[in-house]
Amino acid sequence: MKQIKEAEGTGTMEGISDHIPYDDLLPMLMNGISDFIFFVDVDGPRRFKYRYMNKSALKGSLAGGAVWKGKYIEEVMDENAAPPLIDAYEEAVQKKGPVTYEDQIMVNGKVFRSHSVLTPTLNEEGDVTHILAVTRNLTEVMEKEEALGSMNAVYKSLMTNTTDAVIILGTDGSVLDVNKAFTELYGFSKEDISGCSYPFVPEDLTDEACELVQQALEGRGTSGRTTIRKSRDGSLLDVSISVSRIQNEEGETIGVSSIIRNVTEEKNEERRRESSRSRYRSLFEHNPQAILTLTFRGTITNANPASLEMLEKEGHEVLHTSFMELISKEQEGAVRKEIHGSFFDTGGQFRTVVDVGGEEKILQISLVPIIIQDKKEGIYAILDDITEKEKAYEGMRQSQESFRLIANYSNDLISVFSPKGALIYASPSQHEFFGEDPMSWSRENLMQKVDLGDLRRLTDLFIKSCQTKEGFTITVKLTSFNGEPVWFECRATPVIDDDHEVSHIVVVARDISEQKSYEEKLERFAYYDYLTGLPNRLLFEENVWKAVEKGQRTGQAFAILYLDGDGFKGINDQYGHDMGDEFLREVGKRLRSCIRGGDSVARIGGDEFSVLVEELKDRRLIRDVSNRLLNELREPYYVRGMEIRTSFSIGVACFPEDGETHEGLFRAADTALYEGKKKGKNQVLFFEDQ
Repeated sequence: MKQIKEAEGTGTMEGISDHIPYDDLLPMLMNGISDFIFFVDVDGPRRFKYRYMNKSALKGSLAGGAVWKGKYIEEVMDENAAPPLIDAYEEAVQKKGPVTYEDQIMVNGKVFRSHSVLTPTLNEEGDVTHILAVTRNLTEVMEKEEALGSMNAVYKSLMTNTTDAVIILGTDGSVLDVNKAFTELYGFSKEDISGCSYPFVPEDLTDEACELVQQALEGRGTSGRTTIRKSRDGSLLDVSISVSRIQNEEGETIGVSSIIRNVTEEKNEERRRESSRSRYRSLFEHNPQAILTLTFRGTITNANPASLEMLEKEGHEVLHTSFMELISKEQEGAVRKEIHGSFFDTGGQFRTVVDVGGEEKILQISLVPIIIQDKKEGIYAILDDITEKEKAYEGMRQSQESFRLIANYSNDLISVFSPKGALIYASPSQHEFFGEDPMSWSRENLMQKVDLGDLRRLTDLFIKSCQTKEGFTITVKLTSFNGEPVWFECRATPVIDDDHEVSHIVVVARDISEQKSYEEKLERFAYYDYLTGLPNRLLFEENVWKAVEKGQRTGQAFAILYLDGDGFKGINDQYGHDMGDEFLREVGKRLRSCIRGGDSVARIGGDEFSVLVEELKDRRLIRDVSNRLLNELREPYYVRGMEIRTSFSIGVACFPEDGETHEGLFRAADTALYEGKKKGKNQVLFFEDQ
């Protein structure tokens, strides 16, 4: 080592070589160095012979497995790689000083990228006798840089073009980035919310927002959380939020991402529909959603079967008890505040943990005021068991430790298409939904996942979007991996390049199956009689209103028949209400069997029914129809083995003679009905015959 130190500072290998033979010096210095080291003899112009390679160079197989010692460069390297390498070595000889260059060659079928420094050694006469080459492998570094650039391009595309708002936070809660959709939703730019302030979060929800961020940093992300946020002008927005942590390649948490969707319109519609449920008792009783009714003090006044099943309790164990007995002590204060707040606004949402049969269940609870005749009478507490969903999400999160982009943490199906419809990106959530990676599908396989009618509409909108450069929203039905049809709301946004052309289209699809099913059920209960299955008064009045509008436009006559039982109370008194219900169902069946295809029948209430007879070309026809109905309803009814005989009275009003509005026609038919009852019941009376 003393000899080496004495030789330091000469700038070449000459000083060292005078004291230590090359055969001892080279292994001492070069083995164990991660860079590739070559020692080459200079035999003449452009003649360079390999004398030594260190272990890293040999292991890297740069010589292609050939016998290298004592061989010239052109004998070891292939004919394409050798000439530029010889040029570099010759430049070091001519320059008599270090030469640096970067190279890219094929080694064993793979691209090898390197940075090399060639250092010549001189003899006493100043001639170059040897060259020391140090080559650093840059392949992995450059590949990572290229991969990072590609990932950053996808990230930029998602941030720029998705219609959902996105915010990126650092581990200290500071705002790192927001997209254009975020600014459009809240009115705040990135500069407006620099630091750790969140002016878009209402004051009473600041703790909730901070908790969501903290949970995400701890790996407990949130998906589809509905909450309240505030725009710059002070208006409140209902939003659906997904919050997830962002990790680097080493699995370290480097920040938090949040995707926000404005669901204000959907929430307002949901609240309107929820308030109408107080008029439909059957919907409450038969609803698969668990529902409790509460006073504003938190006392449970009613519980539907689904809630009792969820809580594994009998009715007497729940009724007239405090709702606070179901939740944890730690949440009592917050829940009381939510219940109290429901009296002053439109309700709220919170999540809690309850003990059910010794096991914990995670419930998402929505509070909706019960409004009857513009007066708040109590609260609906809608319970949603999200235990399995939370467990599934946790399992998914743990299996996705390597995901780096926001899309990788979303339950939404995120896709990127070319203008010609080719799929160029599919989020990992699609693999879970379809059971396989859509990127491996052909275009035909992809189209088979969409309902044929939806596919036509989607294709038309896609083409139009490419032409107009405007986004669109469409509801489609997709088929999951188990063959189950699922409804999705798809929001598509075209991405415009520098030439003002559509470069690709970003599509974000969100599962709305539960919402769609719930709306269909609510509409059914709103317009149909739960006992007979017939249209109710509301739907019948709409049909009459349409018939009036058509008649005023075309001059087409029609008639309405108002029917009322002559002895229904006696049936209930003699046989009981269950038999009375069965009797009313039989009446409904007979009425349906007697009308034409274009006519309609409805149950108005109790034993009152109405029939709409349209396209009335001959007034005699309505008299025949009325008498036929009267005779049919006189026939005996056989209910549960019992024979029941009764009759009906019918009042008839015709358009336009007896009324030119649906209100006037109903009054005329009602008047004729009760005039007929005064004259002895069991008969048909026309308004014009009074």
